[in-house]
Amino acid sequence: MVCVGCGDRTAMSAALARVAAGEPDPACLVCGGVLKSATVYFGQMLDEDVVEACTAAAADCDVFLAVGTSLQVWPAAGLADIAVGAGARLVVVNAEPTPYDDVADLVVREPIGTALPRLVSSDG
Repeated sequence: MVCVGCGDRTAMSAALARVAAGEPDPACLVCGGVLKSATVYFGQMLDEDVVEACTAAAADCDVFLAVGTSLQVWPAAGLADIAVGAGARLVVVNAEPTPYDDVADLVVREPIGTALPRLVSSDG
């Protein structure tokens, strides 16, 4: 969880425990602000430091896994471009086609729960 007022972060389980204890809408314990899940909502601005770190990681990786994404929402979709441009192999795991399927080294069209364990296993 993250406070939209002061940015304090806490475990989701702690907020849910407060709800289970009877607080219908637990506020931030630091400033009293609104808590929300620490996920990025559609249309929400991304943290610049996070985007820079992701860009650097994409430029330095050997294999870029794009899992469960349409690869159509920017700037995250552009990370595949950065990785491929730097020589990384691209693996797309998604139920539907993506704009990057033609440049991917591997495209997997099966449920993520089935595909990922197989992709990361040492049995390959």
